[in-house]
Formats: sequence, structure tokens, C-alpha cells
Amino acid sequence: MQVSLVVTGSRGDVQPFIALGRALEARGHTVTLATHEDFEGLVGEAGLDFAALPGSPRDFLAHPALAEALQQGASLFRAARKVPRQSPEHNRRLAARIAEVCSGADLVVNSILSRIMFEDDGTAPWCSLSWWPLNPTAEWPAMMAPQAKLGGAYNRLTHRLAGMLDSVTMGGYRKDAGLSKLPFGKPYGNLGREVPLICPVSRALFTEPSDWPELSHITGYWFWDREWSPSPELEKFMADGTPPVTLSFGSIWPVHPPAKTLEKVLDVVRSHDRRLVLVGGGPDTVPDDVFRVDDVHYPWLFPRSSVVIHHGGCNTTGEALRSGTAQVVVPTFGDAPFWAAQVHALGVAPKPVPYAKFTAEALDTALGTALNDEKLRAKAASVGETVRAEDGTGKAVEIMEEWVRRWREQRAAESAA
Repeated sequence: MQVSLVVTGSRGDVQPFIALGRALEARGHTVTLATHEDFEGLVGEAGLDFAALPGSPRDFLAHPALAEALQQGASLFRAARKVPRQSPEHNRRLAARIAEVCSGADLVVNSILSRIMFEDDGTAPWCSLSWWPLNPTAEWPAMMAPQAKLGGAYNRLTHRLAGMLDSVTMGGYRKDAGLSKLPFGKPYGNLGREVPLICPVSRALFTEPSDWPELSHITGYWFWDREWSPSPELEKFMADGTPPVTLSFGSIWPVHPPAKTLEKVLDVVRSHDRRLVLVGGGPDTVPDDVFRVDDVHYPWLFPRSSVVIHHGGCNTTGEALRSGTAQVVVPTFGDAPFWAAQVHALGVAPKPVPYAKFTAEALDTALGTALNDEKLRAKAASVGETVRAEDGTGKAVEIMEEWVRRWREQRAAESAA
């Protein structure tokens, strides 16, 4: 079948869709991956057909107002208010382009971000992906809420409030694009009930609670094991001496001042007699005990590191978990504080160091724990074995194939009635 994958966001959003696309093609399906032009090369490297969507994640992540907003706390909604919205014309073009790339598909798979600009025309089955457990439950709070253990009533209240905030955030974009309104307070209400909703995270973190709808699934992470080789210089740096600390802030690097961030982190890393690998950011010129690399394959680098310091994005967190390496999380906004709390609760990371409190003192405490707490390091190694044993993309493809079969059967029955 012809599958249209539609994803907006950062590389951490796009790369799991590449993994899914590769798994779908391995099962004999034809895949087109629609995303920002920033990632055309990455999609091409994977051998998938590419379709460009308007806009770039840099429009939001590199905006100076974002760093200013994040200094006041990790609220995604504060950040969204501070950074200027895309124009109505841009939103109309994005929705039209998404409709175009979905036309004629036998299956459409979107993320909850790209779902905002997607209109179901009833001609093909579709499903959606959420980077965190989205469906309301009494078992845990909503992603945006404090992860307090206050019981089922509190948990359900946080999900109701999250639905209202999602409606406020999404409403303007859909209005700009001329799309139909979604139910207020439940804009994602049909996901998991009428169409599948898949959460591609490890079952070491979450399993489906009993009060979730039938079509909600947790599959395990979607990893793309690309063909990649390190440079001789990087291999030598990693082999010379004690395993270094790796620092990777991914798409959120623009909110970190390059020189000041390196100085702060490197002073702490040196105090623990370690060297540093700097991934994807920081200043262009670095000292001899720092190796700077713009693009690296995490499954190669992370297991060779003593600790991974990262921003808490869902899929960087997944790669750190898979590696079995202790981690320190410096969360910024969105789902990063949620994942920072989860890996701390799991016992594979010390208490998070929030962006607004990202001091040398706080980092020193966290890094010392990650390097020297043998119980934490053993737990990280154990969880790594669990994550590596999961086949997230394989499970997802099975779910999607079964959904298409069911959808077609339902349509045939309706036509015959």
C-alpha cells in the first residue's frame, strides 16, 4: 500500500518517522515522508521518497524570544505566546500541502503536531502518533502538569485542563487554515477511540492503563540504525583515556549561548577529570579536551560515553536509555520536563537541572551522581537491555496493517448495507 507519513517539528520528531518508513518499506509498502526541507537530505539518506512542507523548525526554536521566555520557566504556552505565530497565509499553505501529500494514500500517519493541520476527508484510513502518553487516565498526570502523585482525581483533572489548553492553542491555527473546529476541551478526543494513537516510547516507562481506549498503543521506541561511520579523529578521541561526557542539546541549542554554555559545562566536566564530546552546537573553536561534531550516530557515541547530558527530547531520551548510559537532563520546555521527570523516577538519571536553573553548581551535583552512583549506573545498564530488546517499529507496522484491514472491512460492510 501507499503510505503518507506527515511530520512537522525538529529532527527528534522526524527521525523516528524515518525509522517507521524504513520498516514499512521492508514489509513491501511504498512510503512518502512529508516534512520540512531542513530534513530532505536525511530522508534521502534513508532511501525514502521526500515531500516538502512549508516552514522550518528554526522559525520557532531559533527565535530570540524563545530563550527569553524559557528563562521564566518551562511553560510551552508562555513560549508560544512570546514567539510570533506563523501568518494565516503560511497556515493555509501548510494545510493545503498536507492535503496534497495525503491525497491518494492508502494510509496516512501523522504526529499530533501535524494532525493540527490535517483534515480527514474520509477517503483513507489514518492514525496518529504522540511523543508522550496522551489519552486521559487516572494512572498518571497529563504531560504538561506537575508529575505529583496525588491520585486519580488529580490525574484526570490535569488531563481535562490539558485538553482545554490544547484547544486554545490549536483553534487559531485551524481557523487560519480554514479547517473544521475540533471539539473544545477534547481536540484529540477521537485518537485512540476512532483511529489508532501510537506512543513510540519504551514499555519500561509506560504500559497501556486499563482505562485507555482500545486503539491506543505503546510500542517501544522507533530507532533508525543508519549506515554511519565515525571519523578517525573521533574514534581516536573516544579511545584515548577515560570515556568522555557527551553534551547534546539537539534542536534546542539556539537557546543556549554557545561560548558561555561550553565554559560552564566544561569547567564542571574537568572538575570530574573527564573530557567532553560536544554534539551539534557550541562555539566553532574548542580546546583539545573537547571534540566537536555536528552530526553523529547516537547508538555509536552514547554507549562509549561515561554520561550523556541532554535536553530531554523524547527520542534523545530514548537513545540514551537504549545505550544503557547514565544521563543528566537539562529540560527546557514542551515534553522535556516530563521526560526528565520520568528518567529520574526510573532511576537512570539524577534530579533534572531545569534550563532556568542551569548553574554550574547544579550541574556539578547531577554529573557527580551520574558518574559515581553505582546503583544508578547499574539501573541504566539494565534498562538499556530492555529497550534494545523491543521492536517498536515492527509493532507499529503490525498495528497499522491491522487498522487498514479493519477500516476496509468496515467500509465494505457499510457499502453493502
